[in-house]
Amino acid sequence: MLHADDTPHVIALGVALAMFVTFLPIVGIQTVVAIGLAALFRANKAVCVPIVWITNPATMLPIFYGCFKLGAVVMPETATSDEADLRRLVEFAKTSSIFESEFWAGLAPLMLSLGIDLWVGCAIVGATLGLLSYFVTRWGVSSYRERRRQRLLRRSLFRSQFQKAKLARRSEPA
Repeated sequence: MLHADDTPHVIALGVALAMFVTFLPIVGIQTVVAIGLAALFRANKAVCVPIVWITNPATMLPIFYGCFKLGAVVMPETATSDEADLRRLVEFAKTSSIFESEFWAGLAPLMLSLGIDLWVGCAIVGATLGLLSYFVTRWGVSSYRERRRQRLLRRSLFRSQFQKAKLARRSEPA
């Protein structure tokens, strides 16, 4: 990511979009969605792939449970699901294997059944972390590149001084 041939803005935008998509309850198609959004917004597509894997079958339960609770707090009057639905998700994840097609076929309807409170909570978390990650990534890439440029400049200066000293020793009479 730090050595990508893109501007810090393009890299940071790719990270921010991927972070947003990471927290949406669309496990299984997150990579495709993130790359599609990156292409649409002309962001770096390569940085999207590892970021969207933050939520995977092993981590999705605690992440989505927190998002679900946040959504229920933000929108208590429109809550369409309850903790029993989340327990179904936990049981589904325990009894299914991510390497079987039944897992992926059953995951989508289960995630959609969790309702608006999950989606709202996920959107809030994703947007917040996406925005935060944009600024942190842009600053990180810019400062890394500046430090690297300074280090290369110092090396170049040191080499040129070394070459001048070497030539001066050769031209001295013995």
